Amino acid sequence: MIQRGFIILLSYLLAGAALASAVTVNVSSPANNYNGSSPLHVAATANSDQKITGWVVYVDGQIAYQSSSTSIDTQINVAQGTHQLVTRAWDGLGRWGDVWETITISGNNNNGLPTPPSWAKVFNNVHRDGSWGSCHDPGCAGGSGKGTYWMAQNQGSPSMSGRSTELFNSGVWANALWWHTLGANSSQRNFLVDYYLYVDNASQHAAQSFEQEAYQFVSGYNYMMGTQCDVGTGVWDTWDMGAGHWYGTSVPCHNFSPNTWHHIQWYITTDTNAKKYTYHVLVVDGQSYTLNITRNARKMGWSDNVGIQWQLDVNATGAGFHEWIDKGTLTIW
Repeated sequence: MIQRGFIILLSYLLAGAALASAVTVNVSSPANNYNGSSPLHVAATANSDQKITGWVVYVDGQIAYQSSSTSIDTQINVAQGTHQLVTRAWDGLGRWGDVWETITISGNNNNGLPTPPSWAKVFNNVHRDGSWGSCHDPGCAGGSGKGTYWMAQNQGSPSMSGRSTELFNSGVWANALWWHTLGANSSQRNFLVDYYLYVDNASQHAAQSFEQEAYQFVSGYNYMMGTQCDVGTGVWDTWDMGAGHWYGTSVPCHNFSPNTWHHIQWYITTDTNAKKYTYHVLVVDGQSYTLNITRNARKMGWSDNVGIQWQLDVNATGAGFHEWIDKGTLTIW
């Protein structure tokens, strides 16, 4: 009985080893015993006789990132200290392989935001570019469609650069949207949004939300990376294009104090294999929040494009309010 039990156990272990070793994982970043700053760049490929169907990256046994793509190249926020990093991939038969590493995070770079590579494409001062589209009807921007709205570029005051863009909207439960397309950039997966906003006194009682999006259309799918300070609920929201719904986060945002500039930064990535996108980091006036929230793209059939947009939403008062945008930058790579 002992011999038979040993044989059964040995067979089980050998089968498990074969199952795991069927997938070979190659991690190009980070190197083992990495010592550096966060966010951590994790890039890996895997080999199998079947298609690679999934990835999970664990930090100290907890899931830090997951994807259904064939390879991964992402940024992960990791706390300071020494950690165990496990990068694991699965194939279509459920077989897996992984790489175990030790990493040390000695600091945090740019409040958790990645440093774009030298070859990244930078759209500077997008708020004052030409060719903006706009709408406020319910079918386009949502809301009631009431009231008036407008945009005025190249404003000298208030301004940080000398050429801010002024937005205005009014009307009971009215929404106004302004967007600017930047052309097909279909291979980029990293989006760093950076801008300053300034609001007037009227916004303190008239604003329902302050909305901003970056978007990417690839192969007919819409990756609408929507964000908003939802004054009504008091938190930052993220948009799920697949569900067509806003979801609140734990990050507070009750309003923006008037007559002063506020610095907003978002780091978001798209995964065109999995048809998903992930909100990684939000920085508000230097305060960093790690989110790592993944949402779903939606098949729309639109041609490839990238762009940026802002929207003002008014509450039940219907009173008009202003927002100014300056130093608007979109960096993609």
